[in-house]
Amino acid sequence: MPTSMVLPIKKVFALVDSRITVEIKDEDRKFQGRLISVDEYLNIHMDETIELIGDERGRSLGTVVIRGNNILTISPVI
Repeated sequence: MPTSMVLPIKKVFALVDSRITVEIKDEDRKFQGRLISVDEYLNIHMDETIELIGDERGRSLGTVVIRGNNILTISPVI
């Protein structure tokens, strides 16, 4: 049995200043950019952001802030 557990918020904090993809609760829409900051509610601030609709590149958005309650997944860009 593991003695320590890593909380998801700590995993997200470890991604600060790296490129991530964020899937939101809006019909197959994602945002990809550099994570600037995150708070305890998982509200995130991203820079150099582009919108992805399906697998196609959409608009360049620049700086965005996404509320934590609208986020489905956060993953690093490999």
